[in-house]
Amino acid sequence: MMLDHGSKKTHLVSLMLVAVFLVADLGAIATPSTELVEPSHEAFTDPILVDGLPPLMCGESLCMRPVRDLDRGARPSSEAPMWWQSYGPDLDWNGMDDRLQRVLAGAESDSPTAILGNDGRATVAIVVDYAWHPTESEIETLRVILEAHGWVGEEGGAWFQVLDDIDSIALDKVPVSALMDIYASYGVVVIEMQNVMVPMNDVAAKAARSRPSEVYTETAYERDYIGEGVVVAVLDTGVDNEHESLNDFDDMDDEPDQDATSYDDQKWVAGYDATSSAGAADGSQDPDDGNGHGTHVAGSVVGTGDASRVHMGTAPGAYLVDVKVLTDSGGTNSQASLNGIQWIINNANTDWGNNASSRGIQVASMSFGSASSPLNPGDQGDNGTGAEARLVNDAVNASIVCVVAMGNDGTNRVPSPASSDLAISVGAATDRGTINRTNDNVADYSNTGPRLSDADDDEWDELKPDITSFGSGIMSATAATGPSLPGQPGRPLAGNEYDEKDGTSMATPIASGVVATMLQAEPSLTPQEVKDILRNSSEQRGSASEPSVSDRWNSDWGFGLIDASCAIDMALNRACTPLEGAGVVAPPPTGNGSGDHVTINNPSNGSWWVEGDRERISGVALESEVGPYDEVQIRIEQHLESGTVRELQGWITAGGDVSNWYLDVSVSSDWVRADEDYTLILARAISDDGEESLLDARYVRLARMLVTLAGPSVGTLLDGSVEFSGTVEGLEHDRLEYKVDSGEWLLGEELDFLDVGTQDWSFSWNSNSVEDGSHRLSFRMVNDSGVATDTIRRTYTIDNQPAAPDFVFQSTVEILDQGLPVYSAVAGTVLEVDFTIANVGDLDATDVYVRLEAAGSASETYPSETSIGILNEGESRQITLYWWATEPGQQEVTITIDPTSQHADPTPDNNVYSFTFEVEERPVESMLRYLPGSVTTVPNIPTPNTPFTLRLRVDNLGQTDATSLTMKLFYDSEDGWSPLGTEDILVVPGSDTSSGYAIATFSVNSITDPGAMKFKAELDGNGVEAEFSQHRFTIAVDDVSLGAQVGVDLATGEVPVEFIGLEDGALLFTTVNGELHVRSITESMSVQTDLLLEDMWGGELAVLEREDGLIQAAWTRKSISADGYTLTNIGMTALSKVEIVTPVHYQMPAQKLSEGSYWGLDLTEYDGMMVLAGYHRDIKTEGSWQDVTSIFTLVSNNPDGATSWGNPINVLSNIDIRPSKGDALAIAYGEENLHILYQEMRDDVTGINRVGLMYTHGDATLSSWSFQSSVGDEASNARLEAKQDEDGDDVLIAAWIEGRGKDAKIAHVVTGNSWSVNEPTYISAPGVTYVELHSAKQGMQIFYDEINTFGPTTRYGLLTDADHQSTDAMSNLMAEGFLQGYAGLEYDGIVMLTTASGSIKLRTLASLAAKDLPQDDGGSILDSLLAPLPGDRDAQLMMLGGVSFLLVMLLTTIVVSIRRGRLEEQKAYVATEVVTATDDSVELMIQPEGDDGPLLAIDTESEELVVDTTAATVVLEDEDISLADSLEAKAEAGAGNARLNRRMQRKQQREFAEITQNLPPLPPPPGPNATAASPSALPPLPAPGELPPLPAPGELPMLGGLPPLPGIAPPQRDLTCPECSAKFVVKDMTLRKVACPICSTNVQC
Repeated sequence: MMLDHGSKKTHLVSLMLVAVFLVADLGAIATPSTELVEPSHEAFTDPILVDGLPPLMCGESLCMRPVRDLDRGARPSSEAPMWWQSYGPDLDWNGMDDRLQRVLAGAESDSPTAILGNDGRATVAIVVDYAWHPTESEIETLRVILEAHGWVGEEGGAWFQVLDDIDSIALDKVPVSALMDIYASYGVVVIEMQNVMVPMNDVAAKAARSRPSEVYTETAYERDYIGEGVVVAVLDTGVDNEHESLNDFDDMDDEPDQDATSYDDQKWVAGYDATSSAGAADGSQDPDDGNGHGTHVAGSVVGTGDASRVHMGTAPGAYLVDVKVLTDSGGTNSQASLNGIQWIINNANTDWGNNASSRGIQVASMSFGSASSPLNPGDQGDNGTGAEARLVNDAVNASIVCVVAMGNDGTNRVPSPASSDLAISVGAATDRGTINRTNDNVADYSNTGPRLSDADDDEWDELKPDITSFGSGIMSATAATGPSLPGQPGRPLAGNEYDEKDGTSMATPIASGVVATMLQAEPSLTPQEVKDILRNSSEQRGSASEPSVSDRWNSDWGFGLIDASCAIDMALNRACTPLEGAGVVAPPPTGNGSGDHVTINNPSNGSWWVEGDRERISGVALESEVGPYDEVQIRIEQHLESGTVRELQGWITAGGDVSNWYLDVSVSSDWVRADEDYTLILARAISDDGEESLLDARYVRLARMLVTLAGPSVGTLLDGSVEFSGTVEGLEHDRLEYKVDSGEWLLGEELDFLDVGTQDWSFSWNSNSVEDGSHRLSFRMVNDSGVATDTIRRTYTIDNQPAAPDFVFQSTVEILDQGLPVYSAVAGTVLEVDFTIANVGDLDATDVYVRLEAAGSASETYPSETSIGILNEGESRQITLYWWATEPGQQEVTITIDPTSQHADPTPDNNVYSFTFEVEERPVESMLRYLPGSVTTVPNIPTPNTPFTLRLRVDNLGQTDATSLTMKLFYDSEDGWSPLGTEDILVVPGSDTSSGYAIATFSVNSITDPGAMKFKAELDGNGVEAEFSQHRFTIAVDDVSLGAQVGVDLATGEVPVEFIGLEDGALLFTTVNGELHVRSITESMSVQTDLLLEDMWGGELAVLEREDGLIQAAWTRKSISADGYTLTNIGMTALSKVEIVTPVHYQMPAQKLSEGSYWGLDLTEYDGMMVLAGYHRDIKTEGSWQDVTSIFTLVSNNPDGATSWGNPINVLSNIDIRPSKGDALAIAYGEENLHILYQEMRDDVTGINRVGLMYTHGDATLSSWSFQSSVGDEASNARLEAKQDEDGDDVLIAAWIEGRGKDAKIAHVVTGNSWSVNEPTYISAPGVTYVELHSAKQGMQIFYDEINTFGPTTRYGLLTDADHQSTDAMSNLMAEGFLQGYAGLEYDGIVMLTTASGSIKLRTLASLAAKDLPQDDGGSILDSLLAPLPGDRDAQLMMLGGVSFLLVMLLTTIVVSIRRGRLEEQKAYVATEVVTATDDSVELMIQPEGDDGPLLAIDTESEELVVDTTAATVVLEDEDISLADSLEAKAEAGAGNARLNRRMQRKQQREFAEITQNLPPLPPPPGPNATAASPSALPPLPAPGELPPLPAPGELPMLGGLPPLPGIAPPQRDLTCPECSAKFVVKDMTLRKVACPICSTNVQC
């Protein structure tokens, strides 16, 4: 199609098109057999202007209208010439869809897959129609145009499909700006806007006379017409074919199973997901239904109604092909339906490998159609020229009967593809809840006709709908939609539930099932014959709407209301059984006839009939002497060995002409009897006046052909030689055959010949003949006549090779410089090499070494090698290595996985990837740059109030030396940029292979408190480029000091997983050989204990330091079920430094890995409430191609109690992320909400599919959170902390990585509960792999690594101060090595670093701040007491006086209460017995009222007994001790720790605050004239030595009135500890329990 000279195409498009034609392979159009017609100009005429339709504009003027009279010449085509001249909607007849014209004029695209194009507008989905089938030249031209306008391409998720059966290309995400360039392309005749396709039976099936009822007889079901041997394709939202109405035919042993082929008599034979460009075109895919529409439709066509046989479809004997053309949201662009229709055309005659009766596709049920669009006001639908309608015509021409819904607008509108000339278009009627049809009417939502004219002179095409069928209140199968909660015992499967739906979508499958029964009755019918019979057999309703065309077609009813019984009669060339009089046929006459006038030609005597087969009885009848017969009747009876006669089929009228009659019967399973003698077939002819012929008879025998498989059982892992065994039953036994997957049938065993009967079979198979993995084996018996039984199939896993990882490269290798792909680079450039490797083997791999080798790659600075800690089977990992390309020339680069063959990879050839790369000479001129890592300090982290040295490095990337340079340093002070110093740089050397550099050094005084110091460096001199002369940076100042480096030696193959701090050490979680271990690390960084935590670790781990000082751990566990499935669940426990404190408990019921997984776990705790959150992947809900991921939470206020964790809660559903793309969640619990950062794939704004970071919050105990916000892009490794400000509101502190390689950066945010920041703050971090946050006293510390001029290094910074205010102190080079983790201790911390080779190093980060010690500032005690009080000194004195008064009163009250409570107790002193010469025990005198422990004596006669000086603890049986009392007791006894002391301090502060809030008003302070007492007025203290002496021992006076103590021994008990056998004496007779002073065991007194 050409435009007039006023059209303006972009220069870029023109140049690219010229390039295409210069380089395109024109061989296809240069062949001698092809006659080219290449006109130099295309004819144009004036445009047609239509009211309400914006005209097509070419620049500022109207586009001329192309005539489109293109001559195809000899070009091949799939469609009729000039079909496009009648295309609609195209009112101005210019070849541009009217809806697209409105988009070009400014209307918004309605494509469900629209993204924002480069032109700033939402993209469109289109179909480009050509005058001939598009060649490579047209396809390439279209691609060039699209790319010139910024089309994202298939790699960006766009659709691009060349359709085989029409001359069109379907594509989406097309920028609006590209439309006119496509329109101008030669050969393009129409640009269609893709339609948005939307989804458009007990009583109904009976009313349609498909199923038996008390109202109508001669129904299809009664006559055994149930669609047997017919394959129906349901094109819809997918089908949950495990539903008991859809999984098999006999409804026995049909528990729902994910595997559609697991049933002996499966109904499903093939499937295809047309909504996915990755759909399996071989039909092996089983797309499930996440919407519910497709399952309901399938149940109305082929459903058996489960064992209850109530909600049956109209063809319960038909097979099912499941084609998903609609997404689970219901609507999608028509590209998916075009793909699906093309697929059924391609597979119209495919052998699905099921059995001989289920080949190809005979019927297609399409309950969808184009939605009306605001882009087409007054829309009357399609005129049959749309892409979908034309493709349906092709499907009908391929012998597929296409039954299509009319739509539910309730208007005169015929959507596509119901508009197809050859489709059977179905409207909807309501049965009003009764079987009787007399009160039925058309549903008010059903669309009406006629269709818009396509101007082809065939007025019958426009008569739509063709028929009406029942579509209201249809009860059919219910799908299992929606994501499942983790923790359920199994994934949800559709069972035997049914629900009710209305619509033409429901009417269509009922009609489709009737078509299947017609094809069963007469398989030779063509689609047009089916359509004609269906029209003519329907019950006429309403008056003729187009009498000039048809005397019965009505715009509402079509040709009438469907009648299955009459349709079958017409298919059999019989008169229809009338509806009137309940349709009862008079019984045939009885008695003996005369005349040998009827003959049975088939079957012959002695024939075998096999169960499940459909047999034809046929013959002829001659006229009698008195006239012709009117019908032939057949009876079948079975004679048993006992003499009993069973009627298998009563007298029934045969079809066809009387002179050449036939009857088809199905051999039912209950016909076959072991005690059968023979079966008779009887035939007779009858006339209307009762004349009856003599009987003719034939005898047959009935048998079943059946093969069963006894072993091995499903789920058995097969290896070596495998013995298969089972039984066969049938006729003329000959051989047992098998095949593997889709291979050829092979001989399993030669069977002993049997005429009829049963025998066992067995054979051995070498499983080494196939590769390891999952394989489907099929078995059948073939008899001597070549008749085969139905095939039985079982899927087994073959496992012959030893388990081993198998490494492969995935996708391609990318070479990046500064984040951009490059194909050459200058010498000395540090190039980023990105690639992905995968483990496709059957064993997890640890310590996977990957190495890059190339000229110049041997650098200590830039790692050209790496070690992957864990690469599980089936997982992939993106790798980034660095190549310092120092040598010019064409260089060979080789990447090797596992170069030393440590992992016994069975296919090592896949482990090497090589390519060449051009390295150019470096620039001759000097090129000065501040490279990453150019700023360092001494010390690495400056401390407050201490001078430090600042060093700035300048690199020269050129070959020429840079000389005579000056560097000035400025500090950002309150007065602006203040100069700090100037340094002269004499020379920065150049080089032709590497960078030369020079360093300028400055001395700087640090700030007084921890925080940020901002600097600016300016470089001046010859050759300095202004753009690169200035460098701004920030230095973090903090009270910390980095300690010496200590190496850590782990076992061979042991890999660190997590690192977390305790108050006095750390725990290192590692994995080795699939186990999860815990190692204890002391404050001095020595590795101690090694605990086995899990022997079958599942690869996920979350750890948290609890408020009580223990470490909570949660992880995934793998196990193998009894039937061989891999299961996963979540384990938990609490750990201390030396032991597992609580028993391991599992919180999720184990589920199959094939059905879902838990991953991305994280833990958080706040105010005694702990939360575990993670992703749950449910593979079932959306089928194998559209599985669902959700975020769940588990909450507990007692994490050590296995039963305290509640049920899992889904807080967010339908998260588009997979474990291979995502990291763990980042969660934080605060005062207001539980906060979560999670990842999700996104393609908004740019149209490129990438990993985004999202934020959500809500109540951890509630589901379905509503708050969500997008916060990051290309994001990973998120960290989140929640703190509280002075008002108690949550303050969120977050950091994460964005981008990768040289372009990577750290994003960080300090915000509130609503995440009110527009975008985060960024700092460049090339090559960053890990980021960590740690809450310290001085603020939020941040650690992350990067690759810079020093190689892998770790940086340190401060994000906030102690008050959680942002400081942005980012950041200092702290240490060499990649960051592996940080363990925060009570005050200090330990940094874990790794080298590129994987060795582990530990370094302490010591805090230099005061560690909660009392500070002596020289003030008085009174000043210390007043310091924390608010107000001036007078107010402080008043408050202190009031508090002191209240405390005195409180203490007085306590003392009085205690004394009163003990008035009734005997006040006595108890003492231990003084040891005599023969008794080594020691007697101590103590008073129980004031003592913290019991009064006891310890027997120390045993030499081994060593007694600690710590006092023993007494346990009083009935004494209730509060938490506060317990804490105070521990603190006073010295048994607490630092955390306990802090908790006591916080408790005392809260009590003090409560007291001060409730103080009564104090008396006013003294007035200004009041005078205080003079110190001189106080009496003087005695001088030293003037105090009287203390009385000597024994001189104390006796207490008056008390008699002397009697000389008797005090009472006592001798006790022995049952735990440690220590002996001791207790003399307090009131005690009932006492703690052993040796082992602290409670001992009964």
